[in-house]
Order: sequence, then structure tokens, then C-alpha cells
Amino acid sequence: MQAHDPLFDSAQNQALLVVCARKTIRTAAFAGIIWGVINVGVGLAAVQVNPMNVGLVGLALIMLAAGLVALKRPSLHALLAEAIISVLLLCWNIGVAVLNLMAGQTENFHGHGLIFPAIAAIMFFKQYFKLGHLRDAIAGMDKRTVDEASGVCKQLFKRKLKESPDIAEAASKRARLRFMSDGVFCAQRNLARAFYMSAAHFRKSITDPNRKRVRVVVRHPLGKLTYAFDKKNSDKIKSWLNSAAPQAS
Repeated sequence: MQAHDPLFDSAQNQALLVVCARKTIRTAAFAGIIWGVINVGVGLAAVQVNPMNVGLVGLALIMLAAGLVALKRPSLHALLAEAIISVLLLCWNIGVAVLNLMAGQTENFHGHGLIFPAIAAIMFFKQYFKLGHLRDAIAGMDKRTVDEASGVCKQLFKRKLKESPDIAEAASKRARLRFMSDGVFCAQRNLARAFYMSAAHFRKSITDPNRKRVRVVVRHPLGKLTYAFDKKNSDKIKSWLNSAAPQAS
């Protein structure tokens, strides 16, 4: 299991972690829907060549349905279903490829028919195992909590930086920090990641406090996060840390 900062074990960060996990599952759901639609199209074309390919259409429709279910009710079970169906699509394509090669029909062999399903299966299983420890929490979180957290994130990105001395934005523009009295709230766009950390923890996450441009590295339970800030936003961070020093001590 990947090591992460103990601060993520707090109730506040656990709730934010679940909210982000549900967002991740919804993103995977969109991918499953797109993957299902693509395979429906490929399957319908393949049926014209060999009626046996109706099985590919069936699997594609199941993938499409699994994606819609995960989108409406994000859960680890829905994500696992997408992963398993991706494996079945891969197995189907391998079987068809072997039959074509045995029949000497090498012109019908296309590598992307094996590569894409393999990549899809790996990505779905990777997300499933990464979020596995949050299974019960994901299932138990109500929609209102998710909507409230999403609202907080959206408001953070609606604020104008020039008029907000309490907000700093990463150079990539994918994440923002909001300075609070005793800590910082960090969120990425669309709540891909969100967390709260104290001023003391935040200070420790800065790789080199003497650099003009601040670089923050956070050991997040869902993967290491690295945020770089330009000089203007770095100055905001340093100014806040100086004012927060008494509370952090």
C-alpha cells in the first residue's frame, strides 16, 4: 500500500477523499460509455463480415449500460463491472484474432483491436484497486455532501485571482489554494483532488522554502501530487505562511 501523509486520516480529509473518489468513478463512467459506443459501432460493422460478432455488440451494450449505472450511482461495484467487461472485450478480440490467423485471414487482423481493450481493462482495474479501501465510505456518502463539496470547489475557481489575496493558483492552473486562519484548502478542477492541511503541514510540503518559485509535494492516498507556483503566487504563499507562523507553532 502506498504511504501517505497521516493528515489524510482526519475525518475532514476522509470525507473529501470520498467525494473525489466518486468524481473519479464518474469520470471512468464517461470513459465506459464512450468505450461502449465505440464497440457497438465496431461490432455492428463486424457482424456484416461474420454474424458471430454479434457477441461483440452484446458485450459493448453491457459496457454501455455499466457506464450509465456508474454515472448515476458511482460505486466500486460499478467500476469493477466496467473492468471485467473490458477484459471480456479483450478476450473476445483475442479469440477472433486467433480464429482469423488460423484461417489464414491475416488481412482481418488489427492490432488496435487488442491494444485498446487491454489499455481500457488496465485503467479500470487500476482505479478499482486504488479506491478499494474507500468502498464502504463511497457507498454511504449522500448526494447532498457531494453537491456541497462540488459547490465549494466551483466557487474557489470562480474567484478572480487579482481580487483574492487569499487564493493562489498553481502554474498549471489545475489547482488552487485558499488560505484560511489555521490552514489551507486545496482543490483541483472538477474535484479530481481536494484536501485540507494545517499551516505546519503545508510548510513541510514545500520542497525548498528558499526558492523564489514555490513547489509543493503532497503524499496523497490516491497518488503523489506536485504543484508548482509562479513567482506572484509564490509570494502570496510566503506572505500567508509568515502571518500564519504564530498559529502554526
